[in-house]
Amino acid sequence: MSVLTSYEPKDVFGYFEKICSIPHGSGNTDAIADYLVEFAREHGFEHFRDSANNVIIRKPASPGYENADILILQGHHDMVCEKEPELDFDFETDAIAPAVDGDWIHAQGTTLGGDNGIAVAMILAVLDDDSLAHPPIEALLTADEEIGMVGAFALDCSQLKGHKLINLDSEYEGVLMCSCAGGVNARSSIPVKRESATGTVVDISISGLVSGHSGVEIDKGRANANVLMARLLSELKTHFRLLSLEGGVRDTAIAPVSNARVVTDNPKMLCEEVCALAAQYAGEYASTEPNMAVEAKCLNVQTVSALTAADTRLVCAALLALPDSVLEMSADMPGLVQTSSNFGLLKLDESELCFSNTIRSSVTAQKWWIVNKISAIAALAGGSTVTDGSYPGWAFNPNSEVKETILAAYEKLFGKKAGVEAIHAGLECGLFADSIPGLDCVAIGPDMHDVHTPRERLSISSTRRTYELLRLVLAESK
Repeated sequence: MSVLTSYEPKDVFGYFEKICSIPHGSGNTDAIADYLVEFAREHGFEHFRDSANNVIIRKPASPGYENADILILQGHHDMVCEKEPELDFDFETDAIAPAVDGDWIHAQGTTLGGDNGIAVAMILAVLDDDSLAHPPIEALLTADEEIGMVGAFALDCSQLKGHKLINLDSEYEGVLMCSCAGGVNARSSIPVKRESATGTVVDISISGLVSGHSGVEIDKGRANANVLMARLLSELKTHFRLLSLEGGVRDTAIAPVSNARVVTDNPKMLCEEVCALAAQYAGEYASTEPNMAVEAKCLNVQTVSALTAADTRLVCAALLALPDSVLEMSADMPGLVQTSSNFGLLKLDESELCFSNTIRSSVTAQKWWIVNKISAIAALAGGSTVTDGSYPGWAFNPNSEVKETILAAYEKLFGKKAGVEAIHAGLECGLFADSIPGLDCVAIGPDMHDVHTPRERLSISSTRRTYELLRLVLAESK
């Protein structure tokens, strides 16, 4: 049964609902790429699909626009897959179930995939509508953006003919994104030693945190469960030895959960300390983390393989030292985070501690400065750090024709000026601008909240207005 096609624009929401019905989580994009290719074939459009599941679809200009510059419309077709813990749902096979609450579309217990399915839906609606006035269009639909812009990295940009691009992966209506941060993942490992220990095993958990996107929402004052766990373990006075540590859900999300298992000779005192620290942290984060839960649960007396006392101290100190959250604010653009680090993932196994940080900066030198700091911390603890997923930032272009066209169209439609901003997150525009000399690009999109979480929601009215804006921009791009 259709849920969304009664809402305007019907073609956009119709395509979005279709996309929801196709499993398309990052790393599982064959089916959605198949659908896009079939769409192109059915409409007789020239198209291209590469081995990474990037898809390019070309639509000729409407009459009178044949000599206009080619315009690239771009979005990514993968989504972040998160669900409520109690929900029985398989992202590999199950369809997303959209629901409507007032002006907002959300999913029932899962991420919605509005980031960035709504871009794909708008682009398909443009391609499908023969009544539109528009220049030659190249639809660029990339894969696996959410796991390090894998598709964009793999894309042979020589396949693209256009030098003007509108990215539809922004989450703020009325704001043109014209610059973005570069980023890199730092992955560290520290070897650890274990020995037999006997005592009471205690599980310590931190859960219920708001989480969110580690770039866009890094400045919201939200707690990171891995950071808080490192702090808690370092603040315990009762002697303990570490058995296990695990936290976070992905590199790009502020960690919502973190769990530790320890062994101690004084479980009562340790649990009392955890309880006191829980109250302290709840007070510190009363405004941003109302559902924070910090708990300790005593199990039974066991003989276990525990980290040595020295390595327990070493691990706790190394994790406590890691840079996290906002590190530098921009002096040139008030309110813009310049440099940040997100302690996203944490795992202690039998022989090593592994952790990863996502570093972002609009200043390339500062990006690598933070990598060097993390590398130094790992090295001091006897470990090492490798990097992956490095991508360039996207410099502001004061002479952008695309920007001026969108600004004029926005004011014409809505009687007010749109904002022009930079975003502290990676956009594929940075990679495209790095690969296509002279590329003129701008990012726009409808209002979305709490992306990358099961609370993700997309505004219906904002989607309608954004699509109206896109249609007018196409008509004005003659």
